[in-house]
Amino acid sequence: MARHLFGGVADYVIALGTDDAATLQPGASVTCWNAISGGSQHTDLLTGVDSTPIEGGTLTADSNGAVPEFFGPDGVTELYFDANAGGGPRRRAVATDLGSDISGVRADLDAHTAAPNPHGTELLDLDDVYDPSIANLIATTPFAIAHRGSGGEFPEHTLAAYTAALAAGAKAIEVSVHLTADGVPVCFHDTTLDRVTDHTGPIADWTYAALREQVRVTPQGLLGAGWADQPIPTLAEVLDALYGRCVIFLEAKSNPAIVPLRDFMLDRYPGCTRSVVWKAHYGQGGLADRAGEGWTVWAYMDAGTLDAALDAVDASVDMWGVPYGMTDTRIGDVVARGKPVICWEVHRNMEITRLTGLGVVGLMEAQWVYLNKGLTLAADLFDAQVTQPGTLGIANYSEDYAPKFDGAGGMYLNKVPNDSILMGGHKAPAADGYVISFAMKWDTVPAASQHSGVAFGKASDDKYQFSTANASGGYHALIRGNGDIQLYTHTAGVTTGTQLGTLATVAPVASTPMTFEIEVTSTQVILRRTDVGPYVLTVNNTAYRGRYWHVTNGSVTTLSSKPVWSNISVA
Repeated sequence: MARHLFGGVADYVIALGTDDAATLQPGASVTCWNAISGGSQHTDLLTGVDSTPIEGGTLTADSNGAVPEFFGPDGVTELYFDANAGGGPRRRAVATDLGSDISGVRADLDAHTAAPNPHGTELLDLDDVYDPSIANLIATTPFAIAHRGSGGEFPEHTLAAYTAALAAGAKAIEVSVHLTADGVPVCFHDTTLDRVTDHTGPIADWTYAALREQVRVTPQGLLGAGWADQPIPTLAEVLDALYGRCVIFLEAKSNPAIVPLRDFMLDRYPGCTRSVVWKAHYGQGGLADRAGEGWTVWAYMDAGTLDAALDAVDASVDMWGVPYGMTDTRIGDVVARGKPVICWEVHRNMEITRLTGLGVVGLMEAQWVYLNKGLTLAADLFDAQVTQPGTLGIANYSEDYAPKFDGAGGMYLNKVPNDSILMGGHKAPAADGYVISFAMKWDTVPAASQHSGVAFGKASDDKYQFSTANASGGYHALIRGNGDIQLYTHTAGVTTGTQLGTLATVAPVASTPMTFEIEVTSTQVILRRTDVGPYVLTVNNTAYRGRYWHVTNGSVTTLSSKPVWSNISVA
């Protein structure tokens, strides 16, 4: 603080003289107080000439009756004069040097008012508002991103997928962008329409109006006939739904889209670099520019990309992306570079186990709901003809290996032999005590020795294939074309199973469902056929008590003999 100047020509001692005329009072004694009456006297006063202390804090008016200039106490800007030891009312005096202070305060206030949000009260800065910042996302590991909007569960890169993943709780979602022929940013993965829509050809050849009115994403082959066709959304529509609600991993999927996408985001969403990651192949141009603009850059590589190529762009990269098919050794090498590593794309829990064990901290998940919601669905929804989370074929994002629905409450697989489907969302509620119930039919009964059935008791959700060395062990309950029911174990890494028991039952009838129960207790495995008999095959075995199970085409060799499953329940 500082002392301020008082007195001088601004302050005089005046008294009432003859005929009540105002009369100056030369030589009057003046004291200073902090209140108009009562209060305390200010005694810490300095002369205005050489700043020496004024004895007793008493001032003497000059020959004209003016109070001499003096410095008041530290920080005081107003006080009250009392002349001649209380001979009249006190007079208020204001410091005479406040003009420069007021000008400075005015200038500071003007600058403060002109500053952008000087008090940090933007929505994203408030403590009581969800803050989808990149920093918050990566602070917890592993963190998950919904790949293509969880494209293994919802129609990829559609508004239906993005909003479903957000509603399920995804904190980060991948969004891919192309430009239409007239420059409208739309969300789509491929450069052509061929794979996932009802049209063909480059998406860049279509104007937005034509695309909106004529082209639809057709997810039925991958996700079930119960899905409706979906429009291709604009980036603006997607950001209306997602921006400020989750972290967005944003990628320009073609070189012509890079600069327009960058301009679109920075012009319309200032501050977007706080919650939007710039995703790009490491070889794409402009990474240094994006880093210079404040973007967090995630650069993904190919399985065979060498260190020299990564070194060339390392300064512009904040996070690395590795494909799931990259070797463990090479993933370890990328992790050792010291920057966060994200792997795409992830479908199964066993994949998460592998990746996190290698030091990967981010997971680009195509099955976000299955991997994050801990599902134990009790019954099937085959009538709805919509593939449930965790119902995974042996090939990812493949219509050929995806489950199919017959429109009459049944599910089947269109590949033989040895195809299977993981029922991951229907895993058993407890490892050592559960019952799987199901119906199964063959429209054409296979040869007597051929079989279909269920693999179960697996501790891991890795793929299962009959007559294959699988990654984890379990049991196999099978039904042969002659009606025999059998229980086998299959050991991890071993191609052939070991029979635990067999029982002859009534031969199956074409197109007629058979019903079964598989009961697992702490000590026994029991297979029942209940549409006839009932027939009960019981074995004492405790080798496997995992919660994951699969339906499998087994050894049937023709599609006409593929099994159809229905009425599945787990309890």
